[in-house]
Amino acid sequence: MQSILKTLFILLCLSLMINTVKSQNCNCSEAFDQTVQTYEQDYSLFQFKVTDENRKLYNAHTALMRQKAMQQESVTDCKQVLEQWLDFFRDGHTYIRISAETELNSEKIKISEKRFKSDYKKLAYHENPLLGIWTSKAYTVAIIPNPEGREKEADFVGVLLESTNENWSKDDVKFELTTIFGNRYNAKFYMGNHSPRTTTAEQQNTQQLSFRNNIGDWTKVWPATDMANTISEVDLKFNQFHFSEVEGIPYLRFPDFFTVEPAYVDSIVKANHDKLIAADFIIVDVRDNNGGNDATYYPVLPYILNGPIKIPNSGLWMSKGNIAQFLESSGLAGKPLEEFDEEEREMYDYVMSLEGTAFFQNPEYDSTYEPDTIYSPSKKVILLTDENTVSSGETFVFRANQSDKVVVYGQNTAGIIDGFNGLTKNIGCFNLTYPSSFRANDVQENPIDPYGIAPDVFVDEDVDVLSYSIEHMKELIRQEK
Repeated sequence: MQSILKTLFILLCLSLMINTVKSQNCNCSEAFDQTVQTYEQDYSLFQFKVTDENRKLYNAHTALMRQKAMQQESVTDCKQVLEQWLDFFRDGHTYIRISAETELNSEKIKISEKRFKSDYKKLAYHENPLLGIWTSKAYTVAIIPNPEGREKEADFVGVLLESTNENWSKDDVKFELTTIFGNRYNAKFYMGNHSPRTTTAEQQNTQQLSFRNNIGDWTKVWPATDMANTISEVDLKFNQFHFSEVEGIPYLRFPDFFTVEPAYVDSIVKANHDKLIAADFIIVDVRDNNGGNDATYYPVLPYILNGPIKIPNSGLWMSKGNIAQFLESSGLAGKPLEEFDEEEREMYDYVMSLEGTAFFQNPEYDSTYEPDTIYSPSKKVILLTDENTVSSGETFVFRANQSDKVVVYGQNTAGIIDGFNGLTKNIGCFNLTYPSSFRANDVQENPIDPYGIAPDVFVDEDVDVLSYSIEHMKELIRQEK
């Protein structure tokens, strides 16, 4: 049975990449009902998000959103209703995307580079550093104020000037920006197939505009600016994994845990090993880290930990729908029950007996992890976090902060960690993604969602946390001597 359980857990994890059940109906009311059914039955944290204490509130919210869904005709408007319904759970691992086969953006705004440059001078566009000509990979756009009379609400629009992507042509709308505060924006970005994706963006400096969710960075190419000469390496490479030094202090930047492989991180760490162990302290920056693969940060742990840490054992929610995905990935789908061999039948019977339960491969609450080698066990570590540190970024913070060497500076992390391993279900117009796993077997009693992991030293987002943390750490070390 032990080998069967191990096989079961591996196959269940593999099944998390499978899309299931496709529907052809794009009626918003029916899509809403399918969405509710999916999340109520298959979302691992639903049973903790909706309890006897708030069930009436949830039922009223669902009834209200169902009424709104009945009034929607466009796929985009329907998606907004579904997303508002999802907001009840306050879980960033639950999201809805429009299927590529459905409503695609075809809007065009007539523009020419010559006219844009003329307007730039006449209309004082220079007063806003966002306005100008920007490029990213296959695309070059002019970012302009939202034209008067345009039906879609936004503050700025990125209109295509040229592209090497044959699916795009001049005057196509590539993205829309609506100001949140300062240089931060809510964004609707149109992907390579013209399907819309909701995200956020931030203008890092006069030459760099960054979109979240791995969409990428844009570089301003006109008008030219010499501001780049005054921008630090940390700011210029903020959205890239890199090693640098700040005032001679080793600095490791992780914008996520998926764009580089663990082997590459390991090579960078080894190349800078002497600097990392010689410094009084090092800095690890996971602000705006939107998660990925936990293995990515393991090469850094020998420099962060000062002993063993506890890692809670995770589990899987065995709903009927999730079990169906496991069986699909196991190769048993479509095979008549009478043709199962003894081991297959034993596994099948066991899996079916788990329906409606949480499956934990390891019955113990947690496991112990300790690197083979620990470097500079008495040296300090600055760990920078903010409200955009999510998912595996938070897992890293949770584990690293068990070390006495680490001091966490910044704001609470996002609180998107209790449920993970997203399954995706296609219901025709939409792809529904929801967590199928539990971070630990006590997420109901000791949740991290939705408030996140608090820093040791809170630093307001308007304060330069990098400079402050360095000053604070130097004073801390001085007082401890």
